[in-house]
Amino acid sequence: MYRKINFVWTISLLAALVMFLGACSSSTNQGGNNTGEAAANQTQSNTDGAGNTNAPAEPAPAAPVTIQGLRGEITLDKVPEKIVVLDVQYADQMLALGKQPLGSVVAETDNALPEYLGEKMNNVTLVGTYVEPNLEAIIGLQPDLIIATEFHDKIYDDLQKVAPTLVLERNEDWRTVLLKFGQILHQPEEAQKLVDDYKQKVSDLKTVLADKLKDQTVALIRPRDKMIRLHTTSHRTAQILYDDLGLTPPKMAVNSTDTSTMISLEVMPELAADHMFLLQDDTNKELTAEFQNTSIWKNLGAVTSSHVYVENTAQWIGYYGPIAINLVVDQIADALN
Repeated sequence: MYRKINFVWTISLLAALVMFLGACSSSTNQGGNNTGEAAANQTQSNTDGAGNTNAPAEPAPAAPVTIQGLRGEITLDKVPEKIVVLDVQYADQMLALGKQPLGSVVAETDNALPEYLGEKMNNVTLVGTYVEPNLEAIIGLQPDLIIATEFHDKIYDDLQKVAPTLVLERNEDWRTVLLKFGQILHQPEEAQKLVDDYKQKVSDLKTVLADKLKDQTVALIRPRDKMIRLHTTSHRTAQILYDDLGLTPPKMAVNSTDTSTMISLEVMPELAADHMFLLQDDTNKELTAEFQNTSIWKNLGAVTSSHVYVENTAQWIGYYGPIAINLVVDQIADALN
């Protein structure tokens, strides 16, 4: 009797134990499923939120940059969005990098924006001329940065009260200035590419012209004040001809100190240039026509050979940004090719 009861009790105990273990197993499995679902939900949440790999990446903030100017260094903690330029060449620099100044002066001689920039300057507010910037108009624009030249030294303190003012040398090489704008606008690679592309462009043209012109001389002249201004090898536009493109200057044009020299019409035969780029605008059109009607002019070698090329003064000596400079090189290529 005792053994029978004990056997029954043992069977009951084993059955209970099996049921208990089954319940634990079920509970464990449910817990595992919940954990998997939670992980999946968390992954989905991360994907839908800031970790979404399909969302556009935020641009990296620009690190502070320090630019050297004539008035010392200026440090920019962020990319300025509202820039006023007090020389049109700086508008050219910005436009070459795909940016537009908020405000710009115009050249005094033209009293208008340069035609070669076309519609790129449509939304730019004009703030006076290069010679006389309109301070009130500049104040009204509330700029983040003003870019001026040494010509504006007299109003520098007033400009500084409006916004940080970077003063650049007006005759500084445009390539150096472009790289500075690359820093200012957080586009150093784009600026360097423009410089590299120009280098390749003039190198290719230099090879072509060297083979075609041999030792023929090329002069850059501008009738003015009853005389003729001969731009020398030191002049920054003439340097495109002589340095960048390797063309040969007339001996009279070789000068390491003065950027130009005034010569009379009577001296032109001594210049003996095989080719002449003649700069003309409304201010010297009548004087140019007067010279062209003289026997001296008509008998010049470049004239009799139809090697005189009339170009726009402002385009060639007024605007020293990459857009203008590349157009000048194109015009040289068209004339001499």
